[in-house]
Amino acid sequence: MRKTQALLEFWHRSEIAEARALWLESVALKTPSPRTVDNYERTTRPFLVFLQEREKTRFDEVQPHDIRAYLLQLKQAGRAPHTLVKHHTILRTFWNWCMREGLTEHNPFAKVEKPKAPQKVKPALTPEEIEQILQACEGTHWLRLRDKALILLLLDTGMRIHEAHSMAVGDAKQNCLLIRGKGAKQRMVFLSPEVRLALARYLKACPFPLQESSPLWHGRYGALTLDGLLQVVDRIGRRAGLPKHLGAHAFRRTFATWSLRNGIDLEHLRQLMGHSDYTVLRQYLALVENDLKQAHAQHSPLRNLRKR
Repeated sequence: MRKTQALLEFWHRSEIAEARALWLESVALKTPSPRTVDNYERTTRPFLVFLQEREKTRFDEVQPHDIRAYLLQLKQAGRAPHTLVKHHTILRTFWNWCMREGLTEHNPFAKVEKPKAPQKVKPALTPEEIEQILQACEGTHWLRLRDKALILLLLDTGMRIHEAHSMAVGDAKQNCLLIRGKGAKQRMVFLSPEVRLALARYLKACPFPLQESSPLWHGRYGALTLDGLLQVVDRIGRRAGLPKHLGAHAFRRTFATWSLRNGIDLEHLRQLMGHSDYTVLRQYLALVENDLKQAHAQHSPLRNLRKR
């Protein structure tokens, strides 16, 4: 209790803590996903606790060695390399915002290198796993029709789950949507005939009175929250008997990976997924390159000729 009170008093007199509150409000205005704000809040809170222990309340008091000491503290506490990268990235994003807003000209992050982390790319869903998932959505009940429409939408468009959650009933009837994605960037998303048909079947069976502007996704008790939609995906994965938790982002990875396997142009894929550059796409490209290496090893002309 005494420690909590000391932290609250520190935040009241800390210009850094005050700036953080303003920054989180700015993020909340720009991003369509409340999870982003929660993530930023939870990631920056330990850093403020660290500064409170060092009695540093002003921007110009924070030095590069403080940031390195904080990251080292996380490492010694057993945090994973990717977690260190995440903390460094979000804290630097906050500090850069403060500089752009004229709250400080002091930048200790300029002399702190980003922690190293091994490249970690989760694999795409296999055709067998996709078949299991679709089998778990079979049925004539309106909730099963909803589940199938959701899976087909995510699989065929590469939409982020919060983008799918923001759709209205009227959007489901369009061939093409202009959506606002991560970082408030806009892009075009195309709904194939199969996806539109699945959505139409779900909407026809949905027992709730729906207007064009009504939220698209409903559960037993009404419109679904974002967490509710995530739980739908998780339950589908468990019904499908998948060995690992099924997250909504798995469909976005699958969309990217299989698009590359089918020969899509990298620039077209970047635009369809709403990325500002090729950084993330290179990770998916690495998965496809592994496929090519395995195919070459199996079908190498030299190797097969020498076997003969």
